[in-house]
Amino acid sequence: MTMETENIQKVPTLDDRLMTAASYVRHDGVVCDIGTDHAYIPIWLLCKGICSRAVASDINKGPLMRARQHAEEYGVAEKIAFYLSDGLDTVEPEENGVTDICICGMGGELTASILERGMYTRKPEVQMILQPMSSAYELRAYCTANGYTIADEKLCKANGKIYSCMSVFYTNEKTTYSEGELLLGKRNIEKREALFEEYAERHLAALDKKIKGRTAGGLDITYETGLRAELTEIISGK
Repeated sequence: MTMETENIQKVPTLDDRLMTAASYVRHDGVVCDIGTDHAYIPIWLLCKGICSRAVASDINKGPLMRARQHAEEYGVAEKIAFYLSDGLDTVEPEENGVTDICICGMGGELTASILERGMYTRKPEVQMILQPMSSAYELRAYCTANGYTIADEKLCKANGKIYSCMSVFYTNEKTTYSEGELLLGKRNIEKREALFEEYAERHLAALDKKIKGRTAGGLDITYETGLRAELTEIISGK
C-alpha cells in the first residue's frame, strides 16, 4: 500500500434519501442535524469539506453515543458539537453559528412541533432542510400557514419508499396551497422530476383506498372525490 493510499480519508456512504438532504446544505456553513442517530449527514459533509463545523443532536443518549463513535471513526469528532436535546431546545444554535438545520427521519407533525418551539428557525438567513418520513401534507400545511416558505423540494427513493425533501426559509409570509399542492408539494408539481409520476400515483392509490373504505362505511366522500379530481388533473399535466 502506498503512502498516498493510506492518507485517503474514509467517507461514509449515504443512501439517496440522506444524500438528497445533504445536497441542500450550503458550502462553508454550519449544519445542525436534529435527531442525528448515526450522524452520517454531518460526518459526510465534514469529510467532503462542505462544512468545517457541525452540530449533532438527539433526544436519546444511545444514538448520540453512536454518533460520537462514528465521528471518531471518520476522524471528525473534534469538528462536531454533540447535544442531548429535544429538537433545538438545548442545542445553542446561535452560539454555534448554525446556518442549516436538518430534520430528517421524523414524522411531519413532530417536525412541525420542532419548528414551532425553535425560535432560531425564524431567522430569515437560516435554512431548514426537512425530510418527513410521514405526514408531509401536515408539514407543508404548517409551513405555509406559519410564515415558512418552501423554497424547493426534491424527491428521492430509498428502500422502496419515495420521500420529499424540502428547503424551507422563514419569511413571515403566509402562502396558499391547494389541497393537491399540500399533498404532493407545489415545487414537486412545478418541477415534475423523474419520481414525480410514481409519487403522485401512490398518493392517488391511497386516496382511492380511502374513498372505497368511506363509501363502504356510508361516510361522506365529498372532500376525497374533490381531491381525487385535482390529483388526476395534476398527474395529467393540465
